[in-house]
Amino acid sequence: MLDCEVVRDLLPLYTEQMVSEHTAELVGAHLQSCPECAALCRSMTSPEPAVQFHTDTAQQFAAYEKKQKRKFGRKVAVPAAVIGALFFWIFSKFWLVLGAAGLLLADSALAKVKTDTDPAHYLQYMGENADSDYKFKNRSIDERIFPEALTDNMDVREYKMVYYNPWDPQYLSYLTVAYSPEDYAAEKERLKKRGIADYQGSYGVTGFPGGEPLAVAMDSYYGYVYAINTPEQENTITYCEMIFCNKFMDLDYTKYMPEEYLPLNFNARSSNVSKQEEWIKQHPPHGSIYEYYSEDYHP
Repeated sequence: MLDCEVVRDLLPLYTEQMVSEHTAELVGAHLQSCPECAALCRSMTSPEPAVQFHTDTAQQFAAYEKKQKRKFGRKVAVPAAVIGALFFWIFSKFWLVLGAAGLLLADSALAKVKTDTDPAHYLQYMGENADSDYKFKNRSIDERIFPEALTDNMDVREYKMVYYNPWDPQYLSYLTVAYSPEDYAAEKERLKKRGIADYQGSYGVTGFPGGEPLAVAMDSYYGYVYAINTPEQENTITYCEMIFCNKFMDLDYTKYMPEEYLPLNFNARSSNVSKQEEWIKQHPPHGSIYEYYSEDYHP
């Protein structure tokens, strides 16, 4: 959630509809919960009072001069807001780089990666009753590929949930469950109904370990949720998710997800083709910001 200072810097652009759809959603969400910023936004979008010109030449000139000053002030305010927002963005990325170099304090919320491997906490992270940081992590991806709950007839072999929020929240988790032959057949049937999205080529993916996946949900903006037959384990299924935004993941998923569970040739780094193409299209190369997206930065 954006804070008031950032929102007020962005309001001149927001009221002129000069921000991206994603930024507009963030600002709009803030305005719904902040009466002060909402009032400021309304004042900026109120129609200008009509200027009454009188026959007196001096009065006419004074009114004209006042109007011109107001227009000039707006022309200055919009670039100033853009520069302020850009400076804030660069400053935040600067601290991310410092965090990668180990220069931030260990308890910094900006750089902290939260990891949990206790299956007893499963429902804290999954479904509608999950904790607040995890409740809406599925965004537009069907997270129901994962089991609704862990039951006594499930032999949980592995579990991990990873949460990281340097700017936008990012999630990685996997769950490996061994089933009885009967329960395995029933679970495969359930996953079949979830379906397999057209994943070929998205983030470079060419396939999954162990052959055809059991179910795949994919969003070209937010990531993957999928289920596969666990390599070299009979009647065993591994459920995985990597959820992020802006088409790339700050988190180094290779440190937290076993290689045998990752999609083949999966690339969600900042240098992935989809992210580069989108960025270059919107921002032709012209300096350090572009160079940031040409490098791999993974805490």
